Amino acid sequence: MIDLLYTAFTVASYVWLYDSREKILKFLCEELIELDLCKAVVVIDNNTEYYRVKGGENVLKCEYLRYQPKNFNFIEKENMISAPLSTNSAVYVFLNQYDEEIGQIFQDLFLVVRKALEDLEIRKRKEELLNTVKENLNQFQYLSDKLRNPLAVIYGALEVREELGLEKVCLMIEESAQKIKKVLDELTECEVQTIKLTKKIF
Repeated sequence: MIDLLYTAFTVASYVWLYDSREKILKFLCEELIELDLCKAVVVIDNNTEYYRVKGGENVLKCEYLRYQPKNFNFIEKENMISAPLSTNSAVYVFLNQYDEEIGQIFQDLFLVVRKALEDLEIRKRKEELLNTVKENLNQFQYLSDKLRNPLAVIYGALEVREELGLEKVCLMIEESAQKIKKVLDELTECEVQTIKLTKKIF
């Protein structure tokens, strides 16, 4: 029991430091299989399997691995616990022994791992949003510079309108207005991308 508590504490402490789902799930498998209590650990994440097996156990053919658990379960027939880690991820641990106290420790541990995976996804989305905002700021700066030229043409044409004539001035203003509209359309596209990303994260 002490080994299980120590491993649960270790996993719960370090799982937050990893920067990918794969690293988190491999770490979980590697730590759990070191326990004398565990015969095998299988994690299925979006059709990718991570597993560690002791002593040639043939657990990968277990029929229960085909089912995504909706909550923490103990399957007495296989002496196995299973739990969801996210929508398309689950952990299956084959044990040498089981009691309620062991079950509670695993249940709490899997909840922490689930929260760490959720936190990782949120951090990645926030990083993606931050990168998009940085790109948009650079784009805004570039587009604001592009707006200055057509505006300068409009102001210049208005100042010399008597020398150029009304028809020529109107033509210059129309061309500049089209350039301004194009720049504003690009700004709108950047805005739409940022709004979509923000809604996805929050």
